[in-house]
Amino acid sequence: MPWQLCIDVECLMILRSSLEAVAPEEGCALLIGESSSEWSVRQVWPCCNVWIPGLFGFSELDCNGAADSQAVPSRCSRFALDPREQIAAQRWARARGWQVLGSAHSHPGGEPVPSAVDRRWAAAAGVMLIDAGRGGLAAWWLQGPSPDAVHALPLVTCQTIPAQPNSSCLGDDGTSSPSRSQLR
Repeated sequence: MPWQLCIDVECLMILRSSLEAVAPEEGCALLIGESSSEWSVRQVWPCCNVWIPGLFGFSELDCNGAADSQAVPSRCSRFALDPREQIAAQRWARARGWQVLGSAHSHPGGEPVPSAVDRRWAAAAGVMLIDAGRGGLAAWWLQGPSPDAVHALPLVTCQTIPAQPNSSCLGDDGTSSPSRSQLR
C-alpha cells in the first residue's frame, strides 16, 4: 500500500475535466504511473462508462443484501470501465515501464468516499480516486472486494520528471520539483 498518491497538476486538470464532461453521469478513468512507497500518477486515461444493469453479473445489492441507494441504479450512480480500454491502457503503460495504479471516477452530487458498490466491485488491490466536484477529491487504497479494506490516502500535487516526450499531462521543464501542496 502506498503512503500517499502524487498527481501532476496537469493530470489533475485533465482528470477533472474528463469526469465533469459526462455529468450528471459518473465519469471514469484509469490512473497510470509509477509505484514505490509514493505512487505517482503520470498519465490519466479517460474511459467510457459502460455500466448497464446486470453488467458482468454483478448484483445491485450491497454486502448486507439491502439496496445500496434509494435511487434506481443508473450511470448517474454507477460506473464500469470498458474492459477493452483497460487492456489498451495496460499495454500502453507497460510499453513505457509504467503500470495502471488504479481508477478514478466521479460522484456527481455525492461525497468523495467509496460507496458499498465501489468497495464490492473492486476486483483487485489498487488506488481509487473519487472526485465529488464541490464535495472534494479524495484518494483511497482498496485492498479488494471487502467492505473493511478501504484506507484513505494523502493526495498531493507534484511536478513529475517527464519520461516520454509529448505526453498529455507531464510537466514540460524536464525537472522534478520538490514543492507539493495538499489537495483539500
